Amino acid sequence: MQGERYVGKYRLIEPLGEGGEGCVYLAEDESLSRRVALKCIRQAEKTEEEIRREAAFLRDLRHPMLPIVYELFYESDWYLAMEYIEGESLQHYLESHGRVEEAQGCLWADALLDVLCYLHTRKPPVIYRDLKPANIMVCRDGALKLVDFGGAVLKSYGERREGRMAATVGYAAPEQWPGKGQSPRADERSDLYAFGKILYYMVTGADPGKPPYTALSIAHYDPLLSDGLEQVIRRCIEEEPEARYQLAEEVRGDLQKRNLQRRDLWKRKRFAGEFLRHVEKQVYLTQKVGVGLWRLF
Repeated sequence: MQGERYVGKYRLIEPLGEGGEGCVYLAEDESLSRRVALKCIRQAEKTEEEIRREAAFLRDLRHPMLPIVYELFYESDWYLAMEYIEGESLQHYLESHGRVEEAQGCLWADALLDVLCYLHTRKPPVIYRDLKPANIMVCRDGALKLVDFGGAVLKSYGERREGRMAATVGYAAPEQWPGKGQSPRADERSDLYAFGKILYYMVTGADPGKPPYTALSIAHYDPLLSDGLEQVIRRCIEEEPEARYQLAEEVRGDLQKRNLQRRDLWKRKRFAGEFLRHVEKQVYLTQKVGVGLWRLF
């Protein structure tokens, strides 16, 4: 139709967003009646070799939380066609809902750790480097998807690109910011730092990416949040990488242990409550009919 814009076989519908390395459009592959996220990559930001290499590693990633890469092609600019994820960003979700319950936060945290385990155990490892709520989609069924791999890097050749590192205030680890006489750097522990900040935001509703950029105790926002969860978050967001968890699997193990302990405590409290109600009922019935307490058990 007249006035419609095409890039290759894709009809552009509307812009979805823009970042440091390019813009993303909602587009339609009319031959397959399939909507896609079409990313226009600014070639000034990367060499053709880097574009092809990164598209290749994205293409080969296979995980339920990662979008499928369909193709890379060139038409005046480089374009990457990927699976279009319907839903809303976790950032928008939390701004709308305030926060999530601890159980839901831990469920989503486990999903994020699962995809980080997958990325960090590739050969070579994939470091996401810009993990934040805006890059996580909440799908219509409540599942999470990790999107926007513009800042991700293969650990094997990431050092020479550190000057262009993606980083977001409040979520990027301290080592990702260039210090005096130092170069920014990132590894698996940097992703875990950002994960800790996201988990903090989910259960408190306090966005670490907004002033004053501090992380008070989660009990400050909800005294009923568990101490075990506080300990996991605090270890994730330690200033020094050596003091943090070293592997996503370690965080996952501690969160699952916390869940088991919390469920066990809940079961004990429920049993105690039910037992107390049983005794109170029997005492009432005993008083009502005038029989001795010895007949309770």
